Amino acid sequence: MNQINIPYKLRILNTNDEVFEELLSFIQELGCSKVALMTSKTPNHLITNDLEMKLFHKVEKLKTFQIVNPSVSYVNQLSLDNFDLVVGVGGGKVIDIAKYTAHVNKLSCVSIPTSISNDGICSPVAVLKEKQNKYKSLGATIPAALFVPLHIIQKANEESIISGIGDLLSNLSAIEDWKLAHAEKNEEIDDYAVMISKHAALTVFSEAKSYILMHKKKEQFIQDNLKTIVEALALSGIAMEIAGTSRPASGAEHLLSHSIDELYGITKPHGIQVAFGMYITMFIRYELGLISKHAFHEYRAVFRYLGLPTNLVLLGLTKEQLTNAILHAPQTREDRYTVLNKIKLDKNTVDSILDKLFDVKISVA
Repeated sequence: MNQINIPYKLRILNTNDEVFEELLSFIQELGCSKVALMTSKTPNHLITNDLEMKLFHKVEKLKTFQIVNPSVSYVNQLSLDNFDLVVGVGGGKVIDIAKYTAHVNKLSCVSIPTSISNDGICSPVAVLKEKQNKYKSLGATIPAALFVPLHIIQKANEESIISGIGDLLSNLSAIEDWKLAHAEKNEEIDDYAVMISKHAALTVFSEAKSYILMHKKKEQFIQDNLKTIVEALALSGIAMEIAGTSRPASGAEHLLSHSIDELYGITKPHGIQVAFGMYITMFIRYELGLISKHAFHEYRAVFRYLGLPTNLVLLGLTKEQLTNAILHAPQTREDRYTVLNKIKLDKNTVDSILDKLFDVKISVA
């Protein structure tokens, strides 16, 4: 049985002062005195400079590392022998660097996300560049504490928040793949992790359906549910830690996103790409009779409401490029059994699926 490390502090805060007070209290509680602050240029004027000034006289040692290159080689070049805590302040790349740095140096980690574009704010996984600038998912230290500056996240661009929602909703696809692998390949499954991951995604999915029925605008949905979205993303990360695998939040939809990255470079934020992957894989499940037509139409309605891509134009790929990405997707992680293993994966089959899904005439118009 794998050892589980669950964050024991999750605070959703509304001012820089509140973040500082919670962070300082936690540092003192841990008995730490030498803090490595990981950040980037973006959040400096928002919160990082403020935290630096307030922490400077409260700890024995404080050093700020400004992340420019989110890569494994960057982490390997860091020397953190004389630190006892890593604090990540920033977006997804910064938090991933902080978690992986903590993992490599066997240190505790604190996550202070200034955007919520994916579930990495509180997960045991870091996605970093390796050789040839290819991104890879790596094991990392799950944050011991998560301090969320909601007042800053509220000011983030809408696309980053929608990306976070997209990453969260893709759990519903990932779980179906995990269940499929369990049924057909006898892959071990953790029911508790499934429950947490599914509940996190369904909470936000069901709320979005309610706002559609009430004819409320997307902006109102985001404003009213931002705290719920943050908590659900945290639960998604915790589900992966409980499972000891990314399975609760990563299936064929993530393989497709990785494939797009490898073949064409990143076209959209991670959460938007995996949501698009979910849209395709859910249609494949409908075609195979694994989900109902009604269920697929609900997914499509919520995606359209949120502005998540449901056609090729919105993602910025041609049909040929998407076909190639689907064909290549299983190769990005050959050990991961998904719904893509259930279909005849050749060009004619994939072209036929995409023609049915997108209705080429409408898609081009």
